[in-house]
Amino acid sequence: MAIFLTFYKVLLENESMHQFKRFFLIATLVSSFIIPSIVFTEYIEIEPSDVSTQVLAIEQNIENQNIAKEVAQSPLNWSLVFWTIYGIGVVGFGFRFIRHLIQLWSRIRNNPKLKQNSITNVLLKQQLPPHTFFNFIFLNKHKFETKSIPNSVLLHEETHALQKHSLDVLLIEFLQVLFWFNPVLYFFKKSIKLNHEFLADSAVLKNHEDQLNYQHTLLSYLSNGSYNVHQSVGIANAINYSSIKKRFIIMKKQTSKKGFLIRSLLLLPLLAIMLYGFSQKNIIAHKTIKDINIEITETGNLLVNDHPVLLENLSKEIFKINKNLEPYIIRNYLTANILYDENQYKLIERVQSEIQYTGITKIEHFSNKTSSINGHKPSVYNGKTVEEAKVIRRKNVFKEFELDIYNEPLLEIAWLEIKNENEIWFNDELIQFAELSEKLNSKYTAAINQKKLGVQIYTKEILDSVLIDSISKELRKLGTKSITVFNEKKEYQETATKTQMADYNILAKKYNTMISKGGNIRIMKSDVDKLTNIYEIMSDEQKISAQPFPDFPEPPPAPNAPLVHRGEKSDIPPPPSPNVKKEEISNIPPPPTPPSPLDYAIDMAKKGATFFYEGKEVSSDKAIDLLKKNKELNMESIAKNGKAEVRITKEPVTIK
Repeated sequence: MAIFLTFYKVLLENESMHQFKRFFLIATLVSSFIIPSIVFTEYIEIEPSDVSTQVLAIEQNIENQNIAKEVAQSPLNWSLVFWTIYGIGVVGFGFRFIRHLIQLWSRIRNNPKLKQNSITNVLLKQQLPPHTFFNFIFLNKHKFETKSIPNSVLLHEETHALQKHSLDVLLIEFLQVLFWFNPVLYFFKKSIKLNHEFLADSAVLKNHEDQLNYQHTLLSYLSNGSYNVHQSVGIANAINYSSIKKRFIIMKKQTSKKGFLIRSLLLLPLLAIMLYGFSQKNIIAHKTIKDINIEITETGNLLVNDHPVLLENLSKEIFKINKNLEPYIIRNYLTANILYDENQYKLIERVQSEIQYTGITKIEHFSNKTSSINGHKPSVYNGKTVEEAKVIRRKNVFKEFELDIYNEPLLEIAWLEIKNENEIWFNDELIQFAELSEKLNSKYTAAINQKKLGVQIYTKEILDSVLIDSISKELRKLGTKSITVFNEKKEYQETATKTQMADYNILAKKYNTMISKGGNIRIMKSDVDKLTNIYEIMSDEQKISAQPFPDFPEPPPAPNAPLVHRGEKSDIPPPPSPNVKKEEISNIPPPPTPPSPLDYAIDMAKKGATFFYEGKEVSSDKAIDLLKKNKELNMESIAKNGKAEVRITKEPVTIK
């Protein structure tokens, strides 16, 4: 507001382009409220970066933290104080605004009126100067009837009425009620009313009124101090308003067309500066999904998106490309295309293994003779943002469930979404659980009556089974024939959920109590596995607040196999051997091929195993690189405290 008003005061106020100035004042006043709320959104695509970010944890002194908390907590609620002061101001200025309106309405209702065309003259008994409110001109009755009011004054007030100056005044008065604390508004109000006087003065002079006589008339109204005392309605336009000296100067001023054009053009850079300086800028980082195109050349070299890559670095390169994508996005939305030369088809399995290690599950391969990646149709998610891909997948889910459990077409499919663990959203509207049946009934009346309604329940997080059970129970009351839970759960859960923590604490407390009492206890393997799985995904804070992990005793040794002394006949029946008659083809499946050390290491890395090389702990990537480079390495896998450990060594592994 201050910048716009300064521009007006310096370049426009003393010019004679009054209609343009009226538009400028109102437009800039409104723009002052609009511009800060304008949001320019810039979408940028996140590119993979090799720059590593190191986060340093700075330990703060606990005593200093307590002091900071005490300082931050003030007994006085300043927010309440400020809102109270603001409310008092709004009430005060609002009362003033309404009182002025009532005064004008009272004058209109209680005094005789004389209508002339579109103008209504309200004849007052009070000795008040002429003033205008919309089409009503308030005049002293005695002076009007004796025709002692100059024609120039009547024309002045008619101009206020015909040009609807009261609209501008009402706008600024209303804004003053809401933003009474803003001092710039008062200067805007003064400039708007002064420009109204410029417009009325200009209309009088254009009507061939002698300028000197008109100025004497204005001075005669301004000389009577009693008028200023009695004329107290601020929302009316009055002839004696504002600086008379400035009005006399402007009457003599004529702005050239060139000056008008230059000042008008200067508004463009001013508006640009205002938009740049005061609007909001919202930068949204796009996570764009792109197909991974891998080419195996005739010589056995690899190209990833047209860039050469060594086979042992393939998984690292794919990880680098998808660095900014979450694991569940990689699993559900990414597609890897392998274009291979027929002479190098043996490499497909190794390339595919490297791709699967990165979490990509959708892998397609094409021969050079049959097709090419350039001619191959990309996946539906290629080039889409994550948000766009989710919308596409959501629509595909509807298509997958177009038939109900009886293979009959569904009349309607309703979509529910669970957010923040317990918020139920129906048709993009947050609803209460008690409203669920009513909302579905009103939207899908025909489908419910015909027992042809299917419901999809969607969530990105791990759902609370109690909430889902309650929703399903409510849906079954309506006769819903198909209920499907669609969950985009992350592949790697960072922390345990509330439900998992509750289950863990119950089981851990149960076994800790058993162990503390001593004696014989019964340990269920399923319980141990559940405790171990939850404990592994718990954060450090959760582990501190949770029950301690039970100190389970070692399992009892396996019973000894029955012994048969030399020379004695065993009474243990041998297992039946499969019989294959001569010239028949055996249907006995061969034993499964054991996984290679590399494949086994990749599988264990996905399960979160800890790797050791020659007794020193190494990362899973380092362990896999070692196995890729040296096929002679030996590997041993053991379970310790519920966690898998993979030990890699150059020496032969001895099983004791």
